[in-house]
Amino acid sequence: MLVVLLVPASLVLISLLLAGVTWFEKWVLSPQALIVHTARVRNVDPEHVEKLVAVESQRLLKGLERSPS
Repeated sequence: MLVVLLVPASLVLISLLLAGVTWFEKWVLSPQALIVHTARVRNVDPEHVEKLVAVESQRLLKGLERSPS
């Protein structure tokens, strides 16, 4: 009887894990989140933020060029 409950429990656990990873990628690891975090940090030169934006923009553009249309 207990084994029957393990299947739905594991599905719920996997769903929660996937939702957590999606949230983490969207709100913590996204280029926009990194730029906003860098801009909010005190004692950061505007040149550093500008360099970060340029690097992230180039990385994103290269990723768009590689993706099939």
